[in-house]
Amino acid sequence: MEREILTGGDSLFTHPAVKTFYKELIDTWQSEKPIALFMACTMHKPYSNSMMHKKVQGLIKKHDYEESIQQYIIGEPLIAVPREWEKKYPAANYEFPPEEMTKKGRKIFVNRLKIFIKKISKMHDHFLIFTPNHHRQIILECADSFINPVIIPYNIFQLPKLLTAIQETIDD
Repeated sequence: MEREILTGGDSLFTHPAVKTFYKELIDTWQSEKPIALFMACTMHKPYSNSMMHKKVQGLIKKHDYEESIQQYIIGEPLIAVPREWEKKYPAANYEFPPEEMTKKGRKIFVNRLKIFIKKISKMHDHFLIFTPNHHRQIILECADSFINPVIIPYNIFQLPKLLTAIQETIDD
């Protein structure tokens, strides 16, 4: 069944499918993996089709960390998408250019992400951020007193640092 591709800017935060996805995320999502890895959304859908996501997933699989690392894709308008939900509607069916987010949209994004981070702060022991600056700044703003994340510079050449951070976290 072909699904509608949602397109736009701030108006997508109030689209019924987006609101339903977020409500289900807050009401039902659970994970018992000790490490939360925040990655950024991509123009490729599902996200795992992007080069960087393929590289990170390959690294996690190669070192047998699938059972230890919960991947969350952070972005507009869905706020957070667990890797397991990346094909769940509308996660693979939207286009939201980040430059179309206004101050009003950013405020919605930050408020919702704070609620999500507070929820998952009790699920995971460690938090890693591997995102470009735009998303990293928003995550750090929302981290508040809930989490103390480790930041890995976002760059293909920093994958060894990401692996080291994962290994140090697992050994902790």
